[in-house]
Amino acid sequence: MESNIQQGAWIIATNKVLSKFNLDQIVFDPFDATITAGRAGELFSAIRSLGSIKRKKFDAYRKLYKLKPSVTMKVLEIAEELGGLTVSWSTDPDSNQVESVKFINDSKDEVYKLTGKIFQKLHPTKIESSILDILSNTLLLPQTIGEIKKKLIKSRLSEKQADDTINLAINLKLISQTEETERGQKILFNPHAFEANATDAFDAINGLDSEKKQRAMEILEFVKSNPGVPLKREFDSEIIKLMIKVGLIDYSKITTLKSKANRFFPTEPHIWGVFSKSSGGELSDDLIDDSKLLLNSFRYGQFFSTSSRGKIKNPLWIVDALIRNGAVGTEKPVRAIGTDYPLALSRGIVNIVESRIYPGRYSMELMKFDVAEAVRDVLDQNAILPTQETPSAKDLERAGQIFTAPDAVRVETELPDKLKMCQEEIIFSLRTLRRDK
Repeated sequence: MESNIQQGAWIIATNKVLSKFNLDQIVFDPFDATITAGRAGELFSAIRSLGSIKRKKFDAYRKLYKLKPSVTMKVLEIAEELGGLTVSWSTDPDSNQVESVKFINDSKDEVYKLTGKIFQKLHPTKIESSILDILSNTLLLPQTIGEIKKKLIKSRLSEKQADDTINLAINLKLISQTEETERGQKILFNPHAFEANATDAFDAINGLDSEKKQRAMEILEFVKSNPGVPLKREFDSEIIKLMIKVGLIDYSKITTLKSKANRFFPTEPHIWGVFSKSSGGELSDDLIDDSKLLLNSFRYGQFFSTSSRGKIKNPLWIVDALIRNGAVGTEKPVRAIGTDYPLALSRGIVNIVESRIYPGRYSMELMKFDVAEAVRDVLDQNAILPTQETPSAKDLERAGQIFTAPDAVRVETELPDKLKMCQEEIIFSLRTLRRDK
């Protein structure tokens, strides 16, 4: 299983997809830990930067993220025990009321880490843990149903449990399968990491011999963990060309007047939100293109500029400063800003300003904040983590003042026919059990 950070990200993303359905239906019984931990993760993400929040405001957030009072108490007790937040409880011995809550470490990583740990404390079922494994295993590369099934059985699922897990993942649209088959087996792929090219990607990698396939997987892992970082020289250039051709890697080029050389920066094709489509937050092509360009511009400054000209030590520091202050280099302008970012300037993402006091030195003003925020997410979250939406004041007011009956807020998404049949089988099994008594 992955680190708690990445596992927490998959839990929140999975819950976003599941929340489109009426979760009271029997088929969602194996997902109790995922739903509870996922909702808690969204709650933590919303409150992590707010400092200490009092009972009334916390209660509004709790309702907004659909956590019942009793479940909330359990989640808070676990989170406090794990050192993720501090809770001030009511002194009334007959009350479990929360007086105030404060998230201890204001970072997205801590939110995901805490979500993953809470999930484990809630004793997840084998099925929901295995679905997270499927999502992780198909992120880099599509795989046949048989390959996934073998991995699930190896992780101590029975053959029937493995089949049920795969069918649930497919029918809930957490995972997709191709119409074509490979040696009689359909291929499973992450629907938001691979789209039309799933079969091509699978065929390209599986057509390699075992040694080259291992090299290809090392390259994919590097790109996933280091978005925008230039590839190592020892990586096989022919394998890189193949992965670019079938869409496993995006390769962006930057040429500046200063260097006159082409510099290449690799990213995963869909790094801006693997689950953005499922959660209803699809990003525009323009925003994605601009974000890749800005990310790669900062990577250029990190790897190809010099200390004397203003080399970037950590792009995340620059992005954070731009978002926080609206500009960098105003007090200490540098030469590199004037020469290393022509594409970001041409797209109107930033404005480059020459210093009146220090001719030939420049500062950078941020013009497109949403682009910088998308880049920060990728640098901060290592590509796969879902973005959280901040509730508006109106949302909070509504959550704090109005109780909506469950029937009124149930999601309209129909349960797929195959899962309806699964529910019927469970119901009819009651009849069999009664007859056996």
